[in-house]
Amino acid sequence: MEQVRFYILCTMSALITVSALLLFEAHYWRAQLDDLEDLLPDNINMRLNNLTLSEIGAGDQSMSITATSALYDQRQDTFNLEQIKAQITNGLNLYDITAEAGLYEQGRKTINLTGHVQVANNKGGVLISEALTLKFEEGLLIGQKKFCYSTPEAELEGRAFIYHTHNQFLTVEGRTHLFF
Repeated sequence: MEQVRFYILCTMSALITVSALLLFEAHYWRAQLDDLEDLLPDNINMRLNNLTLSEIGAGDQSMSITATSALYDQRQDTFNLEQIKAQITNGLNLYDITAEAGLYEQGRKTINLTGHVQVANNKGGVLISEALTLKFEEGLLIGQKKFCYSTPEAELEGRAFIYHTHNQFLTVEGRTHLFF
């Protein structure tokens, strides 16, 4: 009987520890969730605080996303993120991204950012928009709303754009203004 109580207490303390890790200072890694999927029902939604998501792509590509709060939808494999800071590296290129909110589709490695989106690169360029889609594996930043891109040499304003992070090539759509 004592042995049964001991095992029950060990199991309860393990569950409490896992719950505390998920609720406080949660660091999410795909492998950890894959291990947990066998234990959790298929339709679970989890609220996470201080979440960090990391992805590694082909070559020298990596991405790290930090959010103060997130809601994970297991069925959709998505995270609704709040107060986002992200960093993308692609060889020698480094991009720091901030936004008020975003939806990260983990399977597609795509994040839709909204609310005062700002992307700064290590060459002095700063892109500002109200909304932006980042396709990590393809190395694309796509904007369908008004944007402003500033470099130390010039400033560009326009309606829509596609920015290729692999080769730092910007395609602008619609009416644009270039200021030197």
